[in-house]
Amino acid sequence: MFAFLNKNKHPDKRILAPVTGKCVDLSKVPDPLFAKKVMGDGAAFIYDGDTIFSPCQGSVSMIASTKHAIGLMSISGIEILLHVGIDTVNLHGEGFTTLVSKDEIVKIGRPLLRINRNLMQEKKIDLITSLVVTNGSSVDIKIENIGTQVTQGLSEIIVEKNVDNNYGL
Repeated sequence: MFAFLNKNKHPDKRILAPVTGKCVDLSKVPDPLFAKKVMGDGAAFIYDGDTIFSPCQGSVSMIASTKHAIGLMSISGIEILLHVGIDTVNLHGEGFTTLVSKDEIVKIGRPLLRINRNLMQEKKIDLITSLVVTNGSSVDIKIENIGTQVTQGLSEIIVEKNVDNNYGL
């Protein structure tokens, strides 16, 4: 009868900021693979924290053996790649601690990955983090909040166009 009181029963299909910091256009990422959107459209983040959080409700589809990248499948079918830093693949996992497992179900705000910031600073690693929609050709999305300060778990980053966003309310 009072559906608005049962918000938690409706799946949250939003894609939110995985960190608190500045959201920038992918073209600002000093890696042509991301800057030229070879892998897909999205956004990047410049931040001070040491934890990357799930930006969506869904499941962990991939964890790179080098721990610097995590793939997610949102409940609405958006494939997301979170890629931490520039040339971090060369660290072979050093400085990263994964906090989830492949196929694990996650909610928005679930810690995914911890970064040893001191080690990254010693090695002069740029930790700009990309959030890329890798199946953008099959979903109609819009990128939000480019050029603004965003808050982890609150600021919307990816919006599906032509989708009823009232979540059944």
